[in-house]
Amino acid sequence: MLKIISTIIQRQTVIVASAVIVLLVMAISLQNILVRGYERSLEEQSMTSASLAYALEDSVIRSLQSAVGALQTISANVLERPPRTLETLKNRLLHGLPQMRSIDVVPLALAKQCSQRVSNTEVLFLPSQKGRFWGDEVMIPELEYWPICVPYKLHGEVVGYVIGSINLNYYQSLFQSVSSSRREVSLFLFTGENVIGNDLELLDEKLQSLIMERSWGEVRGQGQEGEYLDSYRATSFYPIVIAIRSYNKDALANWYHDAQVVKTIFAVLASVLVVMLAMYLVLRHKRDQIQGNNYLLSMAIRSTANAIFITDPKGKIEWVNDAFIRLTGYSLKEVRGKTPRVLNSGVHERLFFKELWSTISRGHSWRNELINRHKDGSLITVDQTITPVVGHKDEIEYFIAVHEDITDRKQAEQQVLYMAQHDDLTGLANRRYFEQCLEDCVSKRQYGSVALMFIDLDRFKEINDTLGHDAGDALLKRVANKLQSLMPDEALLSRLGGDEFAIFLHPAGTEAQIHHLAQSIVSALAVPFDYRDTTFSVSCSVGVSMNEIDSIDASALLRQADLAMYRAKHSGKNTYRFFDESMDENMQRRVATQRHLEEALSQSDQLSLHYQPQVAALSEASIGAEVLVRWQRGGEWISPADFIPIAEDSGQIIELGRWIIDTSLRQLADWRDRDIPVGKLSINISTIQLSNSDVALELLEGMRLYNIPAKAIAIEFTETTLMVRSEQLIRNLSLFRNHNISISIDDFGTGYCSLSYLKELEAHYLKIDQSFVGGIGKNESDECIVIATIAMAKGLHMKVVAEGVETVAQAEYLACQGCDYLQGYHFARPMSAIDFEQWLLRSVTL
Repeated sequence: MLKIISTIIQRQTVIVASAVIVLLVMAISLQNILVRGYERSLEEQSMTSASLAYALEDSVIRSLQSAVGALQTISANVLERPPRTLETLKNRLLHGLPQMRSIDVVPLALAKQCSQRVSNTEVLFLPSQKGRFWGDEVMIPELEYWPICVPYKLHGEVVGYVIGSINLNYYQSLFQSVSSSRREVSLFLFTGENVIGNDLELLDEKLQSLIMERSWGEVRGQGQEGEYLDSYRATSFYPIVIAIRSYNKDALANWYHDAQVVKTIFAVLASVLVVMLAMYLVLRHKRDQIQGNNYLLSMAIRSTANAIFITDPKGKIEWVNDAFIRLTGYSLKEVRGKTPRVLNSGVHERLFFKELWSTISRGHSWRNELINRHKDGSLITVDQTITPVVGHKDEIEYFIAVHEDITDRKQAEQQVLYMAQHDDLTGLANRRYFEQCLEDCVSKRQYGSVALMFIDLDRFKEINDTLGHDAGDALLKRVANKLQSLMPDEALLSRLGGDEFAIFLHPAGTEAQIHHLAQSIVSALAVPFDYRDTTFSVSCSVGVSMNEIDSIDASALLRQADLAMYRAKHSGKNTYRFFDESMDENMQRRVATQRHLEEALSQSDQLSLHYQPQVAALSEASIGAEVLVRWQRGGEWISPADFIPIAEDSGQIIELGRWIIDTSLRQLADWRDRDIPVGKLSINISTIQLSNSDVALELLEGMRLYNIPAKAIAIEFTETTLMVRSEQLIRNLSLFRNHNISISIDDFGTGYCSLSYLKELEAHYLKIDQSFVGGIGKNESDECIVIATIAMAKGLHMKVVAEGVETVAQAEYLACQGCDYLQGYHFARPMSAIDFEQWLLRSVTL
């Protein structure tokens, strides 16, 4: 192949050389074109900004002249006309001045802002003020006005001011056509205050001196968003400056794009000389497009903020402005000679237009909201005013229609409705909207099946407490995004609040599809979550209720899904469950247990305390006991594993904990009075008590009441309690430490615990869970955990208690490894206070 190419080059040396020369000429020409195009774009940027500044200056000055003239008229008549006549004059002037919100006659004493303003003219321009007009008592922060003061005099002395409140929205609308072309328009006073627009740095000392030398000009500079051009005009009539800032990146955007296109084309021309002319024509066409766009931009001088079109007496359109073209999508060529029916959206009835024509045909102006249709088919809401133009013969010659686009305002109203129906954090439907949709669907009694899923995140509170609410919010957003990616089209996804989500499906599909969706949700949310420098896992519990829509109501559907979710929680979490009738029975049993526990707390014969001895590992001498609560109702013992979780969920654990503390201290006081060597009592404290009550103060008050020393009491709580970092919990633990009450960490190794928290806590005892003790002699990994736990506790200067010791071998092994204290059935089962006394007496005798 290379040999063939070499041969062609040798035979066609002249052509190849010519091609190389052409490419060199093209490269040089290309460079020159790009440089000239860059310079030309800068010039067009300058000319366009200057022209726009001139046009805006003219519009603003004319508007201000009208306003000032009206104020001067009032000033000349304020002391000569009676108040009613003066008020009529003010109303007439305001009617003809859309830029003016109000005209107020203010005595000198109440117009200090005007009297303190220094000016070489009698017309004073103040900075913009908060509110709707001068003296506005409502003071809506979002609204501002621009006060202009004209004095009125008596015998040559100023006795007050006529103050006009200029509507800044009028000028913002005037500037809108320029701002829409990616330019920033600002209005300043000579004194430097910004009246409207962005705070361009135009009126520093250097630029003020330039403005004093020349009333118009431009300045190029560098800002955070890149290079820019500031064009300004200082009016000769009034002390105001109009500034327009355009950024080079916007003005030269087409140039940058086309430069890249030209370079690409040149690369292609290097290998295909035949298409070089075609590429040049494309480049020329692109340049013509740039010039055409700049020409259209210069036509913005004739534009106003509102769309305007003019028709003949028969309603045929003769002229439209650029704002009309932007608003409707139709060019003048497309609508000339046609009636405004081309914009008809079909929303309004024929009677509406009949009344419109009846009004304007009689020579009266007509104003109302109108919904038009854009060329692309979308709807536009406008505030339309149609004014007949009457000729010399009192005949209507033209109709002038002005459209103010209020689509954004209407959309804002829709946005407010959306925000009321959706969650701010995730953007999902909120509880109110979700339940409304559910109720609407079920109440219509449509056919087919429905499914409702309740999703509750597991361990979300731990993440909030340990990593902060920012991490919790990030997790909720991630969950919302993952759930949305799994949702079928017919599903409604909602965040009910906190870490609870819900999904409503109608039609629900098959049961197998719902199983698949529920499993997909559980699997997706179990993926570890990275947040900053931390990686953690969170799972979810999902409850599903599925029914025929004509056989259930909304409240029952919600209750069933909630019960199913509760079953998933109690089935180990990170799973899903479908509702079945047995869940109703379980809930009824749970409610009954909660009610019965309430009765037990108010009586004295159902709850009791049992005591399980703790002994020294080497001597097996009694050193104390752990206090355990027991509940017997109607001759039947109820397991603590059944009623303690219910008490914690319902908050009854706080009242139950108070009873345990008081009963334990009272019994201990009795033993101490009778000189029974009980040792140290360990009282279990729930995480709920530590986080939501003053349990430390209650314990200390009880110890003072029963005269119990701190050395006779230890408090126990589980390892997972350390994951909760609430202020109340920290306050309780600090009180325990400050009053020298021993702290014991229970069930160590079975939960989630930060070793740094364990170190900070400075606990006195560490209890090895019985699940590891039971593996001694059977499971090497359990033995390794036991050894490591003992070594760690010793390193932290903590005593070690092993619970669940049931054999001699276990006791000997633990003693050999350095465990300090033992507790379990090998020594004694939990027993009543009387039996514990007897056991102590037997132990002393032995």
